[in-house]
Amino acid sequence: MYRCPFCLQDFLLRLDPCPGCVERESEKRRARKAKERRTAYDPVGQIDEWQFWDLLRLYPCCPCCGKAWARVGTIARDHIVPVSRGGPNALANIQPLCQACNLWKSDHTIYFDRHFPGRAAALPAHLQPFLPPAAPLDSQLSLLAPTEVDPTLTYPRASARQMEAITLHLSRLDAERSPNAENL
Repeated sequence: MYRCPFCLQDFLLRLDPCPGCVERESEKRRARKAKERRTAYDPVGQIDEWQFWDLLRLYPCCPCCGKAWARVGTIARDHIVPVSRGGPNALANIQPLCQACNLWKSDHTIYFDRHFPGRAAALPAHLQPFLPPAAPLDSQLSLLAPTEVDPTLTYPRASARQMEAITLHLSRLDAERSPNAENL
């Protein structure tokens, strides 16, 4: 029996490198990367509290589920275009959601219409440059072709992926109609 002097795990054979040490190093690496991601997404210092509360006053309820803010436990700052997908960490890219809806939305690009809760809307003009390129219809990545996008689908009947497809479809239509479409 062999005991690694670094991780103190017992093995039948002496292996180099020790599987216990390799696993410990990979856990440290994952923890370090997760910490870097958290600091990159951290809106503290970039969006002031008063700016967020001014934005919150424009929304009478959660734009996803329609619950009144008084009935919601935690109000989350949701990035419309996720930072992980290249969205800016700025007030113009923030929408308030209740914690449950923020978890449901995950890292999808969904902009909710604040006047009609649960309904996806086209991205605002200042977020149009962050639209991902349109995938070809035969691509595996394109699960919903533009002809299959049903803009009448709303939360909770639609999945987050369907809502994202609706938002992107409406945004592309909006970009085509705008006079500055050639600049995008």
